[in-house]
This record gives sequence, C-alpha cells and structure tokens, in this order.
Amino acid sequence: MSEPVKNPGQQPESYQPQKPEMMRALEEAQGVTMQQPEAQPALERFEIVKHEPYRFIGKAVYVRNDWGNPNAHTGEIVGGVWKAKDWIFRTLDGITESAADMPYCGGLYMWDKYDKKSQLQGYIIGKFMKENTHVPEGMDYFDIPEGYVAKGWGGYVEGEVKEMLKNSEEYDDASWQWGGEVFMDAEARANDGSCDNSRTGYFIACTLKKRSRKRRH
Repeated sequence: MSEPVKNPGQQPESYQPQKPEMMRALEEAQGVTMQQPEAQPALERFEIVKHEPYRFIGKAVYVRNDWGNPNAHTGEIVGGVWKAKDWIFRTLDGITESAADMPYCGGLYMWDKYDKKSQLQGYIIGKFMKENTHVPEGMDYFDIPEGYVAKGWGGYVEGEVKEMLKNSEEYDDASWQWGGEVFMDAEARANDGSCDNSRTGYFIACTLKKRSRKRRH
C-alpha cells in the first residue's frame, strides 16, 4: 500500500495552475481531445451539500506546479495515470460494500504536500469510497474529512462553480483542499478521452463563511 495522502493544513500561496495550458498538456499526453474551458460549457445543475467523510482511492502522482514551463513534463506525468483507469475503476466497482453515497469516479487535485519551495501539486484518479475502506494493493488514497462540497454538472465547469462560490453569501471556495472533474460512472468518460457532459461535472471543496458558522451555532 502506498503512503497515505493527507489533507493540507493551510491554504498554499498561488496554487492554481493555468487551466488552458494544463488541459492542452493532458491532451498531448493522452492523445485525446478534452473539453476546453474556453468552450464555456453550460452549468446544468449546481448545489452545495454537507458530506460525510470519504476515502478517495485510486492512483496518485505529485508534480511541480509549473504547467506553463515548456521544458517540464507535468502534463505527460499527470496524463499517464489515466492509463490505469480501467483497472482502477473495475477494481473499485467490485468493492460494493464500501460504495459511498457519492458514488462518482474522476480525477482530483490535492495540495497536501504543497509548500512554497516544492510547489508540489497532487493528482489522483479514482473513486469516492466509504471512510476507512481497505486500499487495494498498488493503489493510493486521499482522505476527505466531513465538510461541504460545491457540485456543478454540465462538463468541465470549474470556472462556473468557482463563480457561484465567489458570489455566495454563505460559503467560501476551499479548492486549496481538493477539487476536480467527476463522472457519474466510468462510461461517462470514453476510452478516447471525450466526456458525456450530461454525466460529467466539477466538484470543489468549500467551507462556511465565519459569520455563517456563528449563525448555525
């Protein structure tokens, strides 16, 4: 079993990669065409819900957050983990007793090993499972504590979800903890890398604003 992936203790400085360059790098690495943020996908559904603790299980990789560097192999490294997706999803789908109430697969970004010097960004493809689920041999995991998540459906809608959080009076964007593309099932992301937007979305961790916390006590 790989070393556990843990959650970050504080928000890193300037952690957000340049999305257009990131998506192009992933396309080149995987030889596929993915939906670009510039396409302005429609946000079909949006909600913010409180969630139970999860263990996101799959395969993880850590790279320096330098998507704009033409000499880096960031996209190739990150894209490479998708080569194991069939094994990952098939194995996790077989652990039915540990299926979570958020039974989605996908790829999440993590900042648990980030610091100003290393600027390491984590990426894990896998599936949300119940807390403390046994991790199959050869896989990694990322424990997500109880909290809130903003869910947007309609394709690669990260920008739209972030905008909703920016305008929220009750919640703050906490994507420095985790966030990423999700699929209702493995078939929603075809073997050629294309996505069924009706079954594809973007989830972002969020927190209650301080005044909202006081109001709920």
